[in-house]
Amino acid sequence: MKGKKSKEPISIKKYIPSEVEGKWQKIWKKERLYSPDIRGAKKPFYNLWMFPYPSAEGLHAGHAFASTGSDIYGRFMRMQGKDVFQPIGYDSFGIHSENYALKIKQKPQEVVERTTKHYEEQMRSLGHGYDWTRTVTTSSPDYYRWTQWLFLKMWKAGLAYKKKASVNFCPSCKTVLADEQVIDGKCERCQSIVGKKELEQWFFKITNYADRLLEGLDRIDWSKRVVIAQRNWIGKSEGMKIKFRTEDGKNLEVFTTRPDTLNAVTFLATSKFYEEGSKEKIGKFSGNYAIDPLSDRKLPIWDTNYVAPDYGTGIIMGVPAHDERDMEFAKKYHLDIVKKEPDETLWEKIEREGWGKKHTNYHLHDWLVSRQRYWGAPIPMIDCPKCGWQPVPEGDLPVLLLNISDYVPEGTGKGPLANHEEFYKVKCPNCKGEAIRETDVMDTFVDSSWYYLRYPSVNVNSNFELPWNPEVTRRWLPVDLYFGGAEHSVLHLMYARFVTMVLHDLKYLDFDEPFPKFYAHGLMIKDGAKMSKSRGNVVNPEDYINKFGADALRLYLAFIGPMDASPDFRDTGIEGMYRFMGRVWRLYQNHPTTPTLRGVGENQILTKMHQTIKKVTEDIQAFRYNTAIAAIMEYVNLLTEIVKSEKGVTGSAEKVKSLETLALLLAPFAPHLAEEVWVEVLGQPFSIHTSSWPKYDSNILQVDQVEIIIQVNGKLRGQLVVDSEQSKSGQVIEKLARQDERVSKWLEGKVKNVIFVPGKVINFVL
Repeated sequence: MKGKKSKEPISIKKYIPSEVEGKWQKIWKKERLYSPDIRGAKKPFYNLWMFPYPSAEGLHAGHAFASTGSDIYGRFMRMQGKDVFQPIGYDSFGIHSENYALKIKQKPQEVVERTTKHYEEQMRSLGHGYDWTRTVTTSSPDYYRWTQWLFLKMWKAGLAYKKKASVNFCPSCKTVLADEQVIDGKCERCQSIVGKKELEQWFFKITNYADRLLEGLDRIDWSKRVVIAQRNWIGKSEGMKIKFRTEDGKNLEVFTTRPDTLNAVTFLATSKFYEEGSKEKIGKFSGNYAIDPLSDRKLPIWDTNYVAPDYGTGIIMGVPAHDERDMEFAKKYHLDIVKKEPDETLWEKIEREGWGKKHTNYHLHDWLVSRQRYWGAPIPMIDCPKCGWQPVPEGDLPVLLLNISDYVPEGTGKGPLANHEEFYKVKCPNCKGEAIRETDVMDTFVDSSWYYLRYPSVNVNSNFELPWNPEVTRRWLPVDLYFGGAEHSVLHLMYARFVTMVLHDLKYLDFDEPFPKFYAHGLMIKDGAKMSKSRGNVVNPEDYINKFGADALRLYLAFIGPMDASPDFRDTGIEGMYRFMGRVWRLYQNHPTTPTLRGVGENQILTKMHQTIKKVTEDIQAFRYNTAIAAIMEYVNLLTEIVKSEKGVTGSAEKVKSLETLALLLAPFAPHLAEEVWVEVLGQPFSIHTSSWPKYDSNILQVDQVEIIIQVNGKLRGQLVVDSEQSKSGQVIEKLARQDERVSKWLEGKVKNVIFVPGKVINFVL
């Protein structure tokens, strides 16, 4: 498709987003602009946004903020000459989607089918460059077949097991939760207080990979806060387990990272009254004493609320002289405080005397993956009274989820599938005797732990019995840039790393880190709180697209603040961005390839153009989209002041170049407007999004010139570009400013005062 230069001047009074955006979205789809050659791409770049839960009727502005941030970078890299693959899909299994279905009393299948269609319509309307030919939906049998395959690989590798354990149980969601899904003692989804239940559950041995997960953090380029969160969650502590004998002859094991402070211990503290997040240290004397192995002192044993039961043995040494929490507790209950310097020789003495031994403790526990719900991938295991647990043969996958009407969870420790004999009564694959199929389903985080591997191989013919095509996987993976939320630091991001390491060790992948580069975006807020459907403060992006257009919304979302911050959504900002787009549009009207520049405007524009290219390029690379747009605005301001379009006047190559450059710089942020002016006004070949990103000339940047802003009563009325020496002289600048015809017409009244800031601005006060 070729652009055509208009022979006659264009005269469009107003930019109409709905006409322009709908037009180009259809053309992009027809031309398959965003579907790269998966098998033959020479410069592959896998740009991935963390896919959404279809947990309500549509996306909100918080989703649009994050997805637009990812799309901007993908468009930038495409213009850098990369073959960008930017897929999209739906994390459609799990509590998030199911709870919404329960709320509106519809089957999850029906809800997901409807909501995913709406999600697609919304994301297409935003102008995102997704490859819609390779969509993934985790609740589709052709996907969860492979999630079940993954479970079987874990089982055969000895990394999946079932055991009875005290597990987290949400009374509202009526299911168990992994440790990572409990935030400050509450369910991460519904905020209900989580209790404990003794149940038999399926686990993955993520603890086997604790050290690998820690070591890998040194090799990946991730947002700092996410790396810190993962290190803290894994919580590796080097120390010792020390034996304390109680007065009644029992032995207590205490874990400590500071054996060198054994000489200053004054009490032992247990986790009996543990309260997650408790601020005030509370305790009760148990009535028992332990004997200090070093000095035979009697140490009172206190049951407390500040020792986590999963930290070491759940009992710690109280050493007030060397620990703030212990000091606070000791002062409150008037316990002894022994002020002795740490003794490094105690490490060897404790081990030599047999009082204890070195031990490494981890906060990380094995990943609990079973759920007593309906909406999830059935766990492909069969319980035989003769053979024990047996895996479903791979050839029998997928184990299909029954389409049932009684899908509401009961909270009995069993999922709804346990009420259906047609599902759970089966033959043992080993002895062919009567057996029982597992009725729990997998947690949604199992589905999302490997989805990034599936995308490139969707619709790729393959004879391999794998979820992905090995040749395609080698070409595109690992992911070049992963863009998502920091709230998944120890959930999805931890699990995906673990699963990738396992698949690498099983020789299915030649890399062991899925996302070498991860950027954590912030969370948009509205009315001072995180934007979420559960809070009822969501903003529907459709309302703003219909009123102002997708490009105005995209620009606003990118300009509202740093991508890793928590910007507050406000209507007035979008209105301002819509007006800015109108200013840009007017620059290109009346055949803007023929501008006339006044005075030194051409050189001024040239310098500013190269400065802007440099600024925008570096800011996009650093995800500083807000400052990149600010630089473009400055460039537009200068062009607006200097460029005057005149019918029939031919402009120089540099003059035309200034407007071509503006379109290119705008393309990642406002793709529709940029495409329209590129093809229909500037007459360039389709598409701007596959055109080369502009390059700046460092020699031009080094010109010893300074731009002076000219104001009249504080309002911008012009600019001067002078050498650095001239920029320091108020007399010179005032004389040049008065001679500028753009300014002189505003100085007809009496000038009361002239305010000059050397090298920056001159302001005439009338």
